[in-house]
Amino acid sequence: MRSDPRLPALRRHRLFESADLDETRELISQVMQPHSLLPQGNVHGRSHMDFVRVGKLGIGTIHFGGAIQVDVEAVDGYFLMMFCVAGHAEVRAAGRKIVVDDQRAVIRAPGESFSALLSPDCEQLIMRIDPASLTDDTASLIGAETSVSLASGPMRAWKEQLKLVASSGDLLNIAAHNPTVGANVESLLIGLLCGHESGHGGSPQPAIAPRFVRRAEEFMAANLAAPIQLPEIAGAAGVPVRTLSEGFLRFRHTSPINLLRQMRLERARQIIRESAAELRVATIALDCGFTHLGRFAQGYRERFGELPSETPRRGQLR
Repeated sequence: MRSDPRLPALRRHRLFESADLDETRELISQVMQPHSLLPQGNVHGRSHMDFVRVGKLGIGTIHFGGAIQVDVEAVDGYFLMMFCVAGHAEVRAAGRKIVVDDQRAVIRAPGESFSALLSPDCEQLIMRIDPASLTDDTASLIGAETSVSLASGPMRAWKEQLKLVASSGDLLNIAAHNPTVGANVESLLIGLLCGHESGHGGSPQPAIAPRFVRRAEEFMAANLAAPIQLPEIAGAAGVPVRTLSEGFLRFRHTSPINLLRQMRLERARQIIRESAAELRVATIALDCGFTHLGRFAQGYRERFGELPSETPRRGQLR
């Protein structure tokens, strides 16, 4: 397993290690919520969980020692955020299929369900948030999202600060045992999650986007293969093109068309991973809205660091 080398402090808070899945499920349930585990294949290594409480937050990592499916019927009374510091996960939540990795996190609110298929090398970095640490407005903002990009803006800052806390032994130890320091660390992470102060002394800009941005993203996700244009996206979102473009620039730090391209690339990669070798890459590209195969291959390599033909298919190992 390739563990993130920047998390040594969190490793000191090892909750358990186990080669028994029933024991693993029971021990995780004591900290998180009841769930079911379904191994994918016959090989299963040792699971582990690191976990520490900082203020009203819980910060931890989970690795299952092999490919596994995790089914959660309901998140038990807290907000859960998860991304991967190694490997990836395919999460089904709110009727969507989301590829979660180091650049995208999934969010689940209290009582919500989800299912996750974890790659053999997947290690999750999790943060559980007690609703008592949130105002009604911030809880509504967080609860409105299913997943968020960690590639830029306040969410990238949130990820970097979370990893920093998990890497600093002195900071994590003091935050875990000193209520005042713990509350300050909690406030920093929640503040980055829900908004950040502008560099010019302006009002906070929320990291969680308004509804029209999410409507546009939902429309794009449902029409990846179609030759949709900016006016159609704006129409589906119910706002003028200018408002849509400004909203994406502020909350997604990119344009709607560029985000659409990234969504298509992510969908293509997901299909390639899940498909047999007989399914041609050109067919997958066309089904994901790419009509120029050369530009598709170039964009794919820029995004994922490899050509589509180099991405392992179902049943293949690197």
